[in-house]
Amino acid sequence: MRKIFMLNILVAIFLLNAQSILSVDFETDGQNYTLSNGGIFSTEDYITRSFNGNASANHINFNGIQGTYYLAGRDIHGQTGFEIPGQLNIADINVTGADTVDVTLLIGARSANEFESVAGNFGSDYIYGEYSFNGTDWTKFTQFTGSSSSAESAISEDTDLNGTGDGTVLSESMKQFVYPIPVTGTTLKLRFAIYNSSSQEVFALDNVIISGEVPLSSPQNLITVSVTSSEANISWDSVSGATVYNIYRSDDPYGTFTRIDTSDINSYKDTDVAVGNKYFYYVTADN
Repeated sequence: MRKIFMLNILVAIFLLNAQSILSVDFETDGQNYTLSNGGIFSTEDYITRSFNGNASANHINFNGIQGTYYLAGRDIHGQTGFEIPGQLNIADINVTGADTVDVTLLIGARSANEFESVAGNFGSDYIYGEYSFNGTDWTKFTQFTGSSSSAESAISEDTDLNGTGDGTVLSESMKQFVYPIPVTGTTLKLRFAIYNSSSQEVFALDNVIISGEVPLSSPQNLITVSVTSSEANISWDSVSGATVYNIYRSDDPYGTFTRIDTSDINSYKDTDVAVGNKYFYYVTADN
């Protein structure tokens, strides 16, 4: 009797995968960022890429820096004729296909009661971040400022963005903050404004990371390479950025598919088969 092995293939689909989209760690000058209204105007007046022990920009050392370099700011108001904030501009970010991105950053400041709040009436010190999609209006998503509207104070996170710090207090030990941003376009712009008005007020910003759920390409050209009575060999085109492929199978193209295995290459041998049965497959890319 002639034995027939039957195999059918279902169209491949894809998964969404969390991955870093862009990062700014300041290790390479100007990589993925620009700085507006920045520079070293004196040893106590600057917004610049710096490092602990930098004699040109005389500031306190910060703990928890990732790598060597970070962005530091001190007494911008004290520079004559320089009454506008320094601004860190992040390179345009392609977020096509993402629903949400997370902005992660490390931030620190001198732990002293020297900072004025944005809501106060005698000056203000702040770092705030804004985003824009496809050239639309800017939206503020984070702010750090003084915690008192009537006196100098430590600087802390302004959780409700009302101009007065009410959250985590900053210090010389860098702290990490994560902010989810809903995606409403394909190109994300980020910028951070930095302003302080005294030589005792020192900021540090480091390791800005933008990550999100972005789709890998669909595995294409899923085909049967060979079929025998004991195995089915399938292959597909490799997907850029994929580190693993998930193999799903069902005996009904409209039924439930179960993941049967993974493969780190763009082919798979299924040895759990029986003569006379139909098998339907799909493959997803992941990282």
